Amino acid sequence: MKNWIVILLSLATASCAYNPIYNGKEPYSGSPFLLQQKPRHTLDYFLNGLTIELLETNNYLTAKTPMAIVSFVDIEDMSESNWLGNTVTEGMIYQLQRRGFTVIDFKNTGSIRVTHKGDFTLSRNWKELNPEQNIDYVLTGTMLRQGGGILVNARIVGMRSRVVIAAAQGFLPADRIGRDLDTLRKVRIEDGVIIRGDKHKHTPETIMLKP
Repeated sequence: MKNWIVILLSLATASCAYNPIYNGKEPYSGSPFLLQQKPRHTLDYFLNGLTIELLETNNYLTAKTPMAIVSFVDIEDMSESNWLGNTVTEGMIYQLQRRGFTVIDFKNTGSIRVTHKGDFTLSRNWKELNPEQNIDYVLTGTMLRQGGGILVNARIVGMRSRVVIAAAQGFLPADRIGRDLDTLRKVRIEDGVIIRGDKHKHTPETIMLKP
């Protein structure tokens, strides 16, 4: 009888320490009890590993050094990002802040704008942001779309020196993203037809080299 009690107590302890893993795509199949343990998105584990590698290669950044985290961009067009790039950015803010680093939220306007659509303090309009930010380092990265997922490269760079002080790389499988990879493609209209495809079109003479 005592052995059964010990086993049951062990299972209860393990359940309390377990955070359900959820990719955000299929309906959640966990019990109400597991929902109380704050389910973790599978993307969290990828970003956690990326952060660990970044910090292992870091030789300059300290916890008190002001740092900003910007959108991860498409490696084929570094002037644009997408929902995944912004999601990775938000996740990296979480990963580094919880480790005690000083993360500057430069998108915060310093005021609250109250409208009939909601109350806002974040903005992507540069005119609403402080033109002077106390930022020494910036965490940025690129994304390369592939058939089975996304190749992600991250790096921390000095704002003034432009020296890369830390770098990390990882492959994010499609099933961890929680949305179809096709939603990362650009949408264009050709001859009145909506087409989802890569932004860069290749002529028939173009030779595509693939591994």
